[in-house]
Amino acid sequence: MYDTVEKIDDAVVQHGETHNRLYMVQAGRNNWNSLIPKIKDLAQEKSYDKILGRVPEEAIEAFKSNGYRVEAKIPGLYNGETAGYFLADYLSHERGYCNERELKTIESVKTIAQAANSNPEDSHIDLPSNLSVRKLGRNDLFAMVHLHEKAFKSYPFPIHKAEYLLEMAEQNHEFYGLFQQEELLESAILKIYQKESSVEIVDFATHPNYRGQNLSYYLVQEVKVIMEDRPFKTIYSLVRATSYGLNITFSKHGFLFGGTLLNNTFIHDTLESMNVWYLN
Repeated sequence: MYDTVEKIDDAVVQHGETHNRLYMVQAGRNNWNSLIPKIKDLAQEKSYDKILGRVPEEAIEAFKSNGYRVEAKIPGLYNGETAGYFLADYLSHERGYCNERELKTIESVKTIAQAANSNPEDSHIDLPSNLSVRKLGRNDLFAMVHLHEKAFKSYPFPIHKAEYLLEMAEQNHEFYGLFQQEELLESAILKIYQKESSVEIVDFATHPNYRGQNLSYYLVQEVKVIMEDRPFKTIYSLVRATSYGLNITFSKHGFLFGGTLLNNTFIHDTLESMNVWYLN
């Protein structure tokens, strides 16, 4: 079952059974006191157990008064001027609970990653001569499909279909890939928020034969350079909170820790908390 994307008032929400969650990805211009109960009604109707909202600072008090808690913050997310917040409402006690062992692992990953933060010059590693990074186009769609089929057991959208990738490309998404000769080893999906002047690195796909080689380091490095020449104020990403490698990668590239979204995303059939990393 794939996620549904729809509008409620002026907000864009994404929801489905994959993550058993409703996610308000774009807040729009809303009467918050009218919008919040509509979102909750939909989540309860679908029996989801988490609501996540990404909202500007002006909406904080309205959400808090309705039982939401702040899980992460990105200063200047909206056009470099207004902070953005990730707020959560848990509709079941179990979804909002992490045991002590999980919390200790999450804290350990965060501490070690933050200690790795460095300036851009120190973080740069020359791309090996046998690798290359470039933006992916129409001619790369089937290579992406092949990679996604190998990399993902499940996904909330049909990214294993070339037609859907083409649709994404036409609707403010960009794709970047790391190649060895002509073989695509790793790809990244970026969502472009033009009106907010921000970019989200939505996901990485790594060929199973190359996992553990930290190829995402080079991909993040090159995407940063590409985005520096474009009018975006913020780059951010949600990273599995128990993954030392990817959290360290973002921190080494100068990204800052924004917070942790508890029990947020199903990855390979396991419910994972996600860390928010941002650069602006």
